[in-house]
This record gives sequence, C-alpha cells and structure tokens, in this order.
Amino acid sequence: MLETVIIGGGLNGLALANLLHGARREFALFEARDRLGGRVLGTAEGHDLGPTWFWPDHQPRITRLVADLGLTSFPQWETGSHLHQQEAGGKPSVFEQTDVHGGARRLAGGMRTLIDALAARLPSRQIHLGQALTGLRDRGSHIEIYLSQARGESILSARNVVLAMPPRLVEEHVAFDPQLAARTRLALRNSPTWMAAQAKLITTYPTAFWRRQGYSGTATARHTQTVLAETWDAGEEVGSESGRAALGAFLALSPTHRDDFRAGLEMLAVSQLGQLFGTAAHDGERHYHDWAEEPHTCSVLDRSPPLAHPEYGDRELQHPSWQGKLHFGSTETAAYGGGYLEGALEAAGRIRRELSLGWTQAA
Repeated sequence: MLETVIIGGGLNGLALANLLHGARREFALFEARDRLGGRVLGTAEGHDLGPTWFWPDHQPRITRLVADLGLTSFPQWETGSHLHQQEAGGKPSVFEQTDVHGGARRLAGGMRTLIDALAARLPSRQIHLGQALTGLRDRGSHIEIYLSQARGESILSARNVVLAMPPRLVEEHVAFDPQLAARTRLALRNSPTWMAAQAKLITTYPTAFWRRQGYSGTATARHTQTVLAETWDAGEEVGSESGRAALGAFLALSPTHRDDFRAGLEMLAVSQLGQLFGTAAHDGERHYHDWAEEPHTCSVLDRSPPLAHPEYGDRELQHPSWQGKLHFGSTETAAYGGGYLEGALEAAGRIRRELSLGWTQAA
C-alpha cells in the first residue's frame, strides 16, 4: 500500500511531490496527460502557451522557487509605445504607460523550465503518465483509487490521496464512494478553473520588427469585432536579433465563438496583427492552443468563463475529507494567489502541513 498518491502532475502536484521527496516520505504521482506540467505548456522554442508571468513584488513563493532552482528570469519587455485599437479595422492609437504588466517577469526558456527542473528532482519510477482518475472509495484505513489507462483500469490503495487537479474536474469526472458532503461538492463546483476557457496565440518572427519601429508589442483592442483582446512582446529581453522574437496574444472570442469561426480564425487573427503592427506581422510561424478543448483542464461549466478573477480559496476545500485521508489541491484552493502559479505553491505547502499532521497523529 502506498503512503500518499498525488493525482495531477501540474505545478501543484510536482511542488508537493518535491516537498514529500525532500522529507523522505513515500509518494506516487499520476497524471492523465502524456506530459507533466498541466496548464504550463510551451512550444519547442520555449514560448509559453499557458502561464507566462510571475510577480516578485507580491508572489514570494514562486520568486523563491525560481531562485532556488537556479532559473533565469527577466522583466516583461515594455520599451516603446503601446497601442490601442478602438474600432474594427481602424488605425490604432498610441498610449504611453509605464509598467503596464505590473512588474511581471518571465523565465528564460519559458515556464516549462520550471516544470522540468522540479521533475528532474524526482525519481522517475514514482511518476506515472497517461493515467486518469475515475473513482475513489473510502475503505476506512485507506482509499482505493481507480485509474483509467490505455491498457484498461487499474486499482491502487493509499493511506492518503491528494487531488492536485482543478476542483471542477474533480466534481465532474470522479466518482466517490461514499459521496462527498453536499457542501464540499458545491465548493468544488463553484471554483472556476482559471484560464480554462482561454485560447492563446504565439507568432514567432526572425526579428522583432515592432521594436525597431518604436513599439513595445503591447496592444489592446476592445471593439465588438476584435479577435485578439491583447498582445505583448513574447520574445527574450535581449536584442531583437536573438532569433527568439515573438508576439503573444489572448483571443477575445469565447469558446463557442472560436468553434463557430474555427475555419477562418487564423486569417482573422493575422489580419488584426497586421492592423496593429503592419504587414510584417502577416508572416511568422503561429502556435495556437485552445485550453477549452483540453478535457483535463476545462470542465463543461468552465466553457462559460467568469467575468472577473474569481474569489478562490474556499475554506471547505482547505480541509481534508474522509477522516483526513483525502486532500484537495490545485491553485484554485489556495488561500493566497489563487489562479496563479503562486497559488499552486501555496496549496502545496498547505497539503504538506496537512499530511504532516496526519503522520503525527498516526504515530
């Protein structure tokens, strides 16, 4: 029987696995995808299709972890004029503003380097990919874990189970025996998966031509026909001749509208980039990822995104269920930094303390 099973190989699950490994506690981690990272995803060149930034001024955990892992960070590029497009097809206006991104920093090589560094510290035999959780059964002294994989279903037993996956996916896809308390199910359902309904476009270019033209790469559009809600310089901080020039963009269209315009979506996005930055923006290599199409990220409820950043950290999800054996993770359960990488680390620390308390009581 395993001591602790972690379900989910995103930042929350990997951070917790590192804490347990450092404390010499037994664990096994199971991830439904064929890769680690969860919502952290990048291109082969290191451009982020998932989380991009962290903010040292108010996110101490992620800042400390980046330093501890010896990773290199740099400030989001903002040198030059910013653009705002008010009308469809109209000429964008210029606006000047310092620190548009609030002191955000990025990682050299992308956020994927954070995942790779954490995974490298763990024994590979304790990491299992391509295994999705389908059910849990409380057996009193332990929990039975039902996993679906290519070869069929497998059943494991563990004294503790950590659900390091979005709460809404837990509520939607996992069968519990006995059923969780009604207030716990409601808390799971009422925790929107951050960024689950978003889609992101990265376009790479031989050079950052917009920098030579005096633009920062930061642009916003709020008119009713906009396809790209905002753009930013997604290249490295160093000179535009680095070969890693790129523009990033969030799509303004909802998941339903992206489905409706799927055939012409790329053409519409390229057209808007051209309106903002000139015909040179028509070229480039495009990398697109729609998180609403990821079944291990986006629940049915998440296809209707919240209008503002949700209030995360429901106290119901910050306490274990099933006599202290079942723990709820993911950034959405964090008391601080919910929805961000910071929240994933905060939740990992909380669960580590919950497990330590359980071990002390058991002793």
